[in-house]
Amino acid sequence: QPPQKDYDDLCSLPDLNEKTLLENLRNRFKQEKIYTYVGSILIVINPFKFLPIYNPKYVKMYDNHQLGKLEPHIYAVADVAYHAMLQRRRNQCIVISGESGSGKTQSTNFLIHHLTA
Repeated sequence: QPPQKDYDDLCSLPDLNEKTLLENLRNRFKQEKIYTYVGSILIVINPFKFLPIYNPKYVKMYDNHQLGKLEPHIYAVADVAYHAMLQRRRNQCIVISGESGSGKTQSTNFLIHHLTA
C-alpha cells in the first residue's frame, strides 16, 4: 500500500466520512502529529508523553501568524484568540473539552504558556 497523505485540516479530506477522518487522525498520531484542525477547531490526541514542540522556538514561530499557515498547534489557537482580542477590543473564549484524562489541564497550561510568553 502506498503511504497515505495526511491532512492537517480534516475539512481538506477529499472524502470526508468517519473512516477517513479516523484514519487521518491515526496516521498523524503515528507521526507524533497530535494536533489536527477542523476549520478553526483544534483536535488534540493526548500522546501521554512529552513532545519537544513546546519550547521557545515554537512560541516564536506561532507568534502573530494566520491559522492554517503552519502545522496545527495549541499555540496557534492561543495566538489567534489573543490577536483577535487586540484587534476587536472584545473578550475571547477558548473552549477546551474532553473526557477525564484526555489532557485538558495540560492543554490549558500550554495555552497559558503561549499567552504569557
